[in-house]
Amino acid sequence: FDLMARFRIWSNTAEYLSLSAIQRSEMAELYGYWRLACEGDAPPRQKDLAIHEMPNCLSNIALIDVAPAAPKDSELPADFPIRARYLMVGESLKRLLGADPTGQLINEVYSRDVAAEVGRAFLKSMETQSPLYYRREFQILTKSFGYDRLVLPMRLQGGEVRRLLLCIYPLDSKLVSAEQWRSELAKVEAMESAEAQMASAWAESLGYTVSPADGGTRPEATGRRPRNYYELSDGDRGRG
Repeated sequence: FDLMARFRIWSNTAEYLSLSAIQRSEMAELYGYWRLACEGDAPPRQKDLAIHEMPNCLSNIALIDVAPAAPKDSELPADFPIRARYLMVGESLKRLLGADPTGQLINEVYSRDVAAEVGRAFLKSMETQSPLYYRREFQILTKSFGYDRLVLPMRLQGGEVRRLLLCIYPLDSKLVSAEQWRSELAKVEAMESAEAQMASAWAESLGYTVSPADGGTRPEATGRRPRNYYELSDGDRGRG
């Protein structure tokens, strides 16, 4: 069912769009404010920015503490390149996520694949000390979701980037809560559950026993195999 799910949930990330492509005025103003605080080519220090100077987007920003991953960090997955923890999250972002991630690492908040994509973006901004602008789009069944994401690096006292200012706005202004996109995911899960039941019944009608533990099927112990008996493997599941 993985193959069919890929047709139902589609995602795309337009990476490193030109900052001149920022269309949302609140996001463009935030970038301009950050740029004025830069010291030449160096990103600004966090203390050079003030919350009261960005009132139009406070609900859509997050502050993230970042550092390179230490070897054998027990809180990170193997080979995860960055340690990134949410220090502050705006109310609109909490509603869109459906939870408050303040105090959590990104690998604790998101699924593995999403955390990896977010981690790569944060790591690039941290290492290059450059702002990044993305557009992520998702197609779930017949509905489209997406958001613009601006990542602004900041220093503390030294020359290394240790904080990121994140700004996110949905492409659809009517998208305001997690319930809206979760309802579409629930439909996908219901469809996959129904298909699994039908596939099980189909296999059993051919003399197979479905094994939920490994997702494969085996023939009943009748002493001989059905003529078309075969073992299902992970590779077989994606065929057809």
